Amino acid sequence: MPHLKTNSLALPSLPFSLTTKEGKFSFLELFTSVNQPNFSLLQVHFAPKDSHLKNKDFFLEIKKNEQETIVKCDKNSKIAPIGIIKKSLEILATYQNSLNTHNLYSKNTLHTNKLPFIKHIEDFLDFDSLLTNQDLKNPKIWLEIGFGSGRHLLYNAKQHPQILHIGLEIHYPSLEQVARQIELSNLKNILILAYDARIFLELLPSNVLEKIFVHFPVPWDKKPHRRIFSAPFLSQSSRVLVAQGHLQLRTDSLEYFNYAKDLAFANPNFTLEYSKNSQEAIISKYEARWLKQKKDIYNLELFATQNSPQISLDYNFDFPNKSHIQIPFKPIKIIKEDYFLHLEDLLLSPSHKLFKVSFGDFNYPETRYILEDSFLHYFRENPLPTQINHQAHQLLKELLETHFIKETKQ
Repeated sequence: MPHLKTNSLALPSLPFSLTTKEGKFSFLELFTSVNQPNFSLLQVHFAPKDSHLKNKDFFLEIKKNEQETIVKCDKNSKIAPIGIIKKSLEILATYQNSLNTHNLYSKNTLHTNKLPFIKHIEDFLDFDSLLTNQDLKNPKIWLEIGFGSGRHLLYNAKQHPQILHIGLEIHYPSLEQVARQIELSNLKNILILAYDARIFLELLPSNVLEKIFVHFPVPWDKKPHRRIFSAPFLSQSSRVLVAQGHLQLRTDSLEYFNYAKDLAFANPNFTLEYSKNSQEAIISKYEARWLKQKKDIYNLELFATQNSPQISLDYNFDFPNKSHIQIPFKPIKIIKEDYFLHLEDLLLSPSHKLFKVSFGDFNYPETRYILEDSFLHYFRENPLPTQINHQAHQLLKELLETHFIKETKQ
């Protein structure tokens, strides 16, 4: 991760802007924590020179200790490509009298646009527009969850060029490795992203997938709650699959296979078939390892029995229009049965306020910033439109109105 360390950080007078060959960088405000005075966030806006590309907003994290100050990307507002963040740090580095250490000034040119087949979760919120931007006309769609080395995903994309293949992988080095292979193979019918499949399915329209592949997931025998297969996962899978759409689990774990089979029998929206040591057209890296060890491989095949009604993701994430945040501030954490809410910090600039808040599902929470400038709103974009996030937002509004928000007069 790009960073710089200095004995004493020097900042230009804010707001400050600099136009580079890549675009315009604007350093807007410095927000400092009310509870941790040595921690600050510097708000940065990047407007690319190419008008067809999107503007980027993010924070740089500034943390002081007795020896030095470190400046790096704030992980909760991280953007892609990382070169934009690196360039903003390079600009700040020119204002320092001396740098202790850094990993800046590489010879690589800043690419302001990521590879087009690497997607962000927000790209899937307007699914129709996403499909319109593909070269394929009315494609069938296959989804692979946890594609690992990418053997199965890439094989399918090459063998079925008229099908759109979407791959999910939370291990980012694997995603980058497969991205290089997609680029080298010049594949136009594949999209990949690093994201949790359980939330991803919740955001898809109904009846859009023909196949879902889950091959050799981590068994999590000691932590079964972390398994991808669960009752909610099967419910969402049956919704996003077309009638007779196919969900395939392939595993070397008999315990996982039996667990998933029991869940499938309990779900009326699937019919199922199962087998042992069936042959597949392509053998994954993990399967080759298990076969070499003479382990059994189990297949569970689930078929959606019917089409599902469409869902609405039109959740409201607004705050009261005429309001402002009051201080002092103390962190608050609330635990509900299905979700949590944590008001972590309040950061102040000379003219505005910034809440740091985390919330949502216990296994895959979101961390967001709430900015008070001309009005109260989420920084950059709203939370993902899931039911749990909306419940957490409603609780957040109640908490803010009770403890921290005061109505302003007309």
